[in-house]
Amino acid sequence: MRTRRRFVAFGLLSTLVVLGSPALASGRAHDHAAHRHEHSHAAEDLAGTPMRVIEEQTAGNAAKIQRATGLRPGAARGKAAVAADPGVAGSWSPVVDTPVVPVFQAVLPNGKVLIWDSVGDNAAESYPDHDFTRAMVWDPSDDTYRRVDLLGSNIFCAGFAHLPGGNILVAGGNADAELDGTVRTYIFDWQNETWSRGRDMAAPRWYPSVAGTANGEQVIVGGGPATAEVYQADGAIRALPGFTKFSARLYPFLGSRPDTQLSLFGPYAAAYTINTSGDGIITATATRDAISRDYGSFSTYDIGKSIVVGGGKPPTSSAVVVNNAGLRPAFAPTGAMSAPRRQLNATLLADGSVLATGGMSSAAQSPLVDLDNAVTAAERWDPATGRWTVLGSASRVRQYHSTAALLPDGRVMTGGGGVCMVCMQKGYLEKNIEYFSPPYLYRKDGTGQPAPRPVISTAPAGVGVNSAFTLSTPEAATIRKVALVGLGDVTHGVDQGQRYVPLAFTTSGTTLTVTGPPTGGVAPPGYYMLFIVDAAGVPSVARMVQVAAGPKPLMSPVRNSTGRCVDVPASSIAIRTYLQAYTCNTTKAQSLVRLPDDKSLRVMGNCLDVPSSAFTSGRVIWTYTCNRSPAQAWNLNADGTIRPAAKPALCLGAATTANKAVVLIRTCDGSALQKWTY
Repeated sequence: MRTRRRFVAFGLLSTLVVLGSPALASGRAHDHAAHRHEHSHAAEDLAGTPMRVIEEQTAGNAAKIQRATGLRPGAARGKAAVAADPGVAGSWSPVVDTPVVPVFQAVLPNGKVLIWDSVGDNAAESYPDHDFTRAMVWDPSDDTYRRVDLLGSNIFCAGFAHLPGGNILVAGGNADAELDGTVRTYIFDWQNETWSRGRDMAAPRWYPSVAGTANGEQVIVGGGPATAEVYQADGAIRALPGFTKFSARLYPFLGSRPDTQLSLFGPYAAAYTINTSGDGIITATATRDAISRDYGSFSTYDIGKSIVVGGGKPPTSSAVVVNNAGLRPAFAPTGAMSAPRRQLNATLLADGSVLATGGMSSAAQSPLVDLDNAVTAAERWDPATGRWTVLGSASRVRQYHSTAALLPDGRVMTGGGGVCMVCMQKGYLEKNIEYFSPPYLYRKDGTGQPAPRPVISTAPAGVGVNSAFTLSTPEAATIRKVALVGLGDVTHGVDQGQRYVPLAFTTSGTTLTVTGPPTGGVAPPGYYMLFIVDAAGVPSVARMVQVAAGPKPLMSPVRNSTGRCVDVPASSIAIRTYLQAYTCNTTKAQSLVRLPDDKSLRVMGNCLDVPSSAFTSGRVIWTYTCNRSPAQAWNLNADGTIRPAAKPALCLGAATTANKAVVLIRTCDGSALQKWTY
C-alpha cells in the first residue's frame, strides 16, 4: 500500500548523557588520519554534552533564528544573481516533506529511490536503541512512499552500492550511542522491497565506501579496519590482506578504472591503485593535489575521468580532474566554483556535465553546519570548457547529511540535512526534498516552457561490453550523444554509483546502432540509465538497461595446455621481472587483464613486454611499465595462441613443462606449450 506524504512518528527521544567520544576502542589499529578524524568528529558533534542541554539549545536557537530572520533554520538566506529564465538558470520545485530524512539515497532500477536515515531525527549519540533503521521507498513521479524500515540494526553511516541485479548491498553502520561500527551487511531487494541479512564482515565499519568492480564484486574500503574486504558474487566475503592503506572512518573516493583495477583518489591527497585479485595489492599512484578534501565530492564524468571538487577545512572552491583513462593516472586542475563549498554534492547530469548543490563556504563555526555561510545556488561544470556556471538557488540549506541524485527524467532530487548533535544545537533538520530541473529541460527562447525532448521508442533490456545494440528514436537524425549513467548511491557527498559512459553510435533512419562500454572497468555490471541527447542539448527520459559482465571481466589466469599459468615470481611489482610458467593458483601474480584498445596484457599493474622490442625466437618475456609500444601489443587468436602483433610468426609459450619454466616467444610450432586458455 502506497502512502501520500504521510508522516510516521518512529523512534524514542532519549535524555541520556552522551557517553564519550566516537573514537574507536583502544587496541585497534588505525592510520594517523583516521585517528585524527574520529576525534575531530567527536568534537564537531558535541559528544559529551548532556542531551537535556542540547535539546534546550535546539529549541531556543531555532526560535531565536526564526525571530531574527523570519525564517526557520535551514531556509536559504539569499539568492544568487542569476537570470530568472529557467532555460538559463534551471528551476527548483517547492519543498516536499518526507517521513525520513534523506541522508542515504539509492536510485532503484524502477526509478524509485531507497532512502534511510537512523533511528530518529536527533543525533545517533542520543539514542540507546540501535536495532532498527527508518527507511522508505520514495516515488519521485508522484511524491508517494512506502515505509520499509529495517529491523535488527541501525545502518546509519554505512557504505552501500548496487549489486549487478539491482539490489542494494549495505555494509556496516552504527552499533550504539558511542558510534561504534558494525560487522553486518544487508541486502535490499528492489523488486520485493524487502531486507535480508548478508554475511558478516571480519571487522566493524562506520563510514566505509563500497565500490563495484568489473566482475560484479563489491570492494568495501575504510570505516575503521585497514584491510579491505570483497563481497563476492556468491555472497561470501573475503579479506584483502594486501590492502593496508586506508582505514579512516571517512568515506573514501573510489572509482573503477578502464583496466578493471580500482582507483582511490580521495578525500586525502594521496592516490592509490587497488588490484582486488587474490589477496589484493595497493600501490601508490601520486599526489592528487595539495588539499585534503574531506567532505568534498566527486563525479566520474567520462571514461576513466573524475572531477574532485570542494571540501577541505577551510572549504575550497577549487577542483581537480583525475584521469585514469591513460596508461598512468594523471591529475590536472580545472575551473573553480564561484564560492568555496564543503558538505556539497557533485551530481552527474544527463548530458555528462556535473551539478554542484548545497554546502557551506566557511567552517569557522562548525565543519558540519554553518547556516550563516550556506551556499544555496546550484552550479554546473562543463567538461568541454572546464568552467562553472551559476544557476538558480534552492530554498533550503543542504549541508551535513544532505544528498542529491540524478533521476531517470533528467531532474536532480536533493534532500536531507541534520541528524547530528551540532544540527540539533542549531535547530537544523531538513526532513524534506527539492527537485532541480536543469536548464536543458527548458526552451532557450525565454518563454520558460519545457523543451521538446527526444524519445527512445525501443531499447534492449540488456547490453554487453564492447558489443553492438540498437535503439530506435524518431529524432535519430538530431541525436548527438548516447550514454549510460550509473544509478546513484549517495551519502555524505560521496556517490560510488554514478558514472557517465559515453557510447559510440551510428545512425540509419530512426535506428541508432550503439557500441557498448569498452570494458567492465568502465561500466561494472548492473543497471544504468540510458540517455540520448539531441543537438539542442536536451536529453530524453532514460531507459533502464542492464549491463552484463564482459567475457573476461576481471583479471584472469592465462593457462597453457600443460596446466601451468603465466606467473610473476614472488608477485613482484618491479619492472623487468621475467615471467614464469607456474602451477595455477588464482593469486594476483597470475591475474591478467586484456585491454582491447592497446592490445596489452597487464599483470600487477605492468605490461607483458618483449625486451628492447627484440622479436627473435627464444626471447624471454618480462614485465615493464605500460607504454603502448609494439613490444606490448599481443593478439589472442582463436587457435589458442598469443602472438606479438608486430611479429605474428612468433608465439608466447613456456620453455618446458617444468614448474618455474621461463615464458618466452619462439617460432610457432602448434605445441601444447604455446596453447593458452584465457
